[in-house]
Amino acid sequence: MSTDALKLESSLTSSPSSPEAKASAWPRSLLFVVPILAATALVLVRAFGTAPTVLREGNLTVLALLAYLGATAAFVMWMLGRESLLQRIGIGTMAFGYVMNLAAWGIRWIEYIEFEKTKPAMQAIWHTLPLMEKITHTYPLNNLYDIGLAFTGFAVLSSLILTTQDKYRFIGAVTMPLAALTLTLVVFLGSEVTTLQPILRSYWRPIHVSIAAISYGVCLVSFGIALLYLLKDGVRIESMALCVAIFGLVTYATIGDFKVLTTGTYGLGVRWMGSGLNLSGGGALRATLPGVGTLMQLGWLVYAAAGIALAVYFFRNDQLARQWGNRLMVAALIVQVLIFGAIFYRMKSPMDINAAIHPGQHQAFGAWLAKRSDIDPATLAPQQLQAEGARWLNQNASALEISFNSNPVELATILTLIACTVFVVLFAWRGAAMLEKLPSLDTLDDLTYKTVSVAFPLLLMMLVTGAVWANESWGTYWSWDPKETWALVTWLAYAGYLHTRIVHGWKGRTSAYFAVLGFIFVLFTYLGVSFLLPGLHSYAGVD
Repeated sequence: MSTDALKLESSLTSSPSSPEAKASAWPRSLLFVVPILAATALVLVRAFGTAPTVLREGNLTVLALLAYLGATAAFVMWMLGRESLLQRIGIGTMAFGYVMNLAAWGIRWIEYIEFEKTKPAMQAIWHTLPLMEKITHTYPLNNLYDIGLAFTGFAVLSSLILTTQDKYRFIGAVTMPLAALTLTLVVFLGSEVTTLQPILRSYWRPIHVSIAAISYGVCLVSFGIALLYLLKDGVRIESMALCVAIFGLVTYATIGDFKVLTTGTYGLGVRWMGSGLNLSGGGALRATLPGVGTLMQLGWLVYAAAGIALAVYFFRNDQLARQWGNRLMVAALIVQVLIFGAIFYRMKSPMDINAAIHPGQHQAFGAWLAKRSDIDPATLAPQQLQAEGARWLNQNASALEISFNSNPVELATILTLIACTVFVVLFAWRGAAMLEKLPSLDTLDDLTYKTVSVAFPLLLMMLVTGAVWANESWGTYWSWDPKETWALVTWLAYAGYLHTRIVHGWKGRTSAYFAVLGFIFVLFTYLGVSFLLPGLHSYAGVD
């Protein structure tokens, strides 16, 4: 057995032997035990108390997001060389955010129960249902919003557990920005309570999806630690900045159905108010947001200029090009903030959504409407489809709204681009001072290994329980559904990490790259597959 394997076994199985160690372990564990108890108390007050209008899931989720953002600010200021008190404030704020996060998820379960009990078909029989059947009906992991809320919470819980050890108290500096980013995406996904397909109701669902949420949360922590390792190990921030610039170029070249660069326009998907029906499905119905496309073109140009400057720096070791590359990344960040602000402003401002839908989309939308009515669009003339699409939109113009949750992949891409740009700008500015706050490379490497070693069996359990659930629902253990396939690819990536480390002795930077790659696969499995590769798991998305 390798040294790493022995070290991991020792760390997982050893326990404090002295009375002093046992006495100190309990107060430290209060850091995550107290938040769990506090969240449980809030859920019980919501269930049996008299303040349901205050303790709403949406309110608590926003409070959790604000707490994570506050903790991020405190940790960043601490890493910039400020008082150690800021670290303790960051840890306390992180714990408070976890209370809100966990309570929000628990209260969402109550809201699912209330939703099910009010259904006409359920009102008369709800009290007669067995407990397990009630759980399978209402367990709040039905869609991406539920799962995102849960796996963010598990990532923060992992951070709190690690924070009980002094050498890991830095962990919130990387997990808090990631948690804030994830929860921001969750908020924009929309929190509608959805009904699960009857065929999927099984006691295996709570088991499978809970394990998925836990494993994704641990993978997020391992990703953050691996990223810090790469920076501590000397990976130049300009290398990451160049990758971010390329990411920005690809984003604005492909976003909005490839229309940003070609037509200078960008639009959001359209929803039918009241029903929550996403009208941007097969017809790709989008309402153009004035001015946003032009800003995105400007963002593309700035990223292109930054990428060129950074490429010149790498090929010629030109320090002036390096300085200009960093300055242009700051300019790109400013443009990103303007883009997101413009999108948000247009979403909240009154506008004639029907007029913002280009007539060229009417025919495709008419075909989409025909399919929803079980009519083959091929049996209708193009003029009929065009007229039907236009007629429906004119008739329902007052009930249309634009929404980001019609395409969460685009939202996730924009938010990730902003976060990555902030990251490289911050480290280009004060990277040396921030890295001094981090522990040694061996500590970071060892912690990445430990978190991956926890995530790996959880991902395997997720695959096994998912296969059992699939057999119960669809009659087959494995169907090469896109989500199944990418979940397997994700598990293999982490298997590669452990195999190369334990058997071949790979450590350090190479292993860190494996951990980063594994989490990229996690993100694609969680979000990308649900919207880009339709399959049996399409129910996990938002309508």
